[in-house]
Amino acid sequence: MFPLVLDVEAPTNVIWFTLLKYYLFFGFAAGAVVTVWMLYWIVVFRERKDVKEAPKYHHEEESGWGNWQTVVLTLLLTGGVLAFVEYETFASTGLIVPPVTNGDPIYINVTGQQFAWVFSYANGYTAIDNLTVPVNEIVILNITSIDVDHSFSIDSLSVAKDALPGEHNFVWFNATQTGFFKDDIRCKELCGIGHYSMIADFNVTTQAGFAAFLASTMPAPPSNSSSSSGTVSGPTVPVTIPQGAGGAQEANFSPAGITVASGTTVVWTDQDTDAVHNVYFTSVPSGAAALTVSPNLSKGSTFQVTLTTPGTYKYECQYHSGWMQGTITVTG
Repeated sequence: MFPLVLDVEAPTNVIWFTLLKYYLFFGFAAGAVVTVWMLYWIVVFRERKDVKEAPKYHHEEESGWGNWQTVVLTLLLTGGVLAFVEYETFASTGLIVPPVTNGDPIYINVTGQQFAWVFSYANGYTAIDNLTVPVNEIVILNITSIDVDHSFSIDSLSVAKDALPGEHNFVWFNATQTGFFKDDIRCKELCGIGHYSMIADFNVTTQAGFAAFLASTMPAPPSNSSSSSGTVSGPTVPVTIPQGAGGAQEANFSPAGITVASGTTVVWTDQDTDAVHNVYFTSVPSGAAALTVSPNLSKGSTFQVTLTTPGTYKYECQYHSGWMQGTITVTG
């Protein structure tokens, strides 16, 4: 149908392209008829030196109704075409059916926020700006937003759905070709200054590859850290996520760089009401226990880590990595 569109099994996709072809066919046909008819009369009634008065086309003096037959015929013809395409448009809503599958579909939660897409899988794993799905499997996306209106779109599949705060919209598809499609997922709703950067990769892997992906991303218990509700025996140092950090590129962790002694607990507190954040460690000193990522942090929530290995720890907010970056230097 369209060579740049990945083969996909989704009724809404097929219906949309069918209706598009109807509208394109009748639109171009009507345009061609009108253009040819106009050019014909331009030639026939072009200016001539021997004609002093334009001919009377409607012959009002004979009937008083003008050329009503032509008007009625035109209305019937155009009305019939419009009635057909409108009937097909409204009738198509009855053809939108839930996915048919012999097994259990793959459910993935999709959350939009300024300016990132968050994908949460059934095993508890959360990915930022990267959606991985199996080939030849029904995938159902549960789409919402935590801040403003967004529009989730997978360009290669022609699949799209609004991501609205406080609401959950569902869309499903069955990708029949494997492949990695970079920046294939986009926000199609102007959502703020960073709208242009709200993109994600789309990865369609084999079923065995997807099973391995889920197994490898099974969240492990946090190490070298204590929970936000646990008791801290050593010194603590606070780090604040300020109000507006999700949308203001001049904002950052406060303070962004700190130096602490070994055994110090660093406590991050989120004061931002406009966006969700996290603490994602991009590098830790050699010999330090593995540190990965905190849970999502919202207004009032905290996350803490006790650091014992000397060296430099670098971290960022995955949602706003362009400007929210911090370092912790642990001394012996």
